[in-house]
Amino acid sequence: MLGSHPAIEIPQSTKYAEEMRKWEAHHSRFGAPGRPFVFRDYPKKLYKCERVEGKGIQIVGSYDVENDEQERNLNSRGFFELQKAHDLVEKEQTEHGILAAEREWQIQHGRLSEKAVAEVRAAEDAHGARHLPDVPETPIRRRGRKPKTTAVA
Repeated sequence: MLGSHPAIEIPQSTKYAEEMRKWEAHHSRFGAPGRPFVFRDYPKKLYKCERVEGKGIQIVGSYDVENDEQERNLNSRGFFELQKAHDLVEKEQTEHGILAAEREWQIQHGRLSEKAVAEVRAAEDAHGARHLPDVPETPIRRRGRKPKTTAVA
């Protein structure tokens, strides 16, 4: 193509430059744009971010969407625009840190029994995470008789 090589200078007064300006939406080397810029929502790229050990928050997946139905579908799977995807991971990690700190405070101030502390430490070791948001509950077996059931007449 005539004007695609960077070393070839096209004067703005030529017919070629006039034609090229008709199709441009931004200023270019052919001159002022001839077509007004119109923002369009789609196509759009959505990203999924996660914390990668030793590397911080990284992009782990991306998709191109063509309409709002696809966007809603991918939003339900954790794909968002880049800044929002990054912020969601930051928010989640902050919340996990707060929950872990509150649980540690309860342990330090004697709010949990020794058996509960042992369960918490075992769950943390098994999970291998720095911030475990919650500890899976262990069912407690009740001793004694079962409560009577009342029959409805």
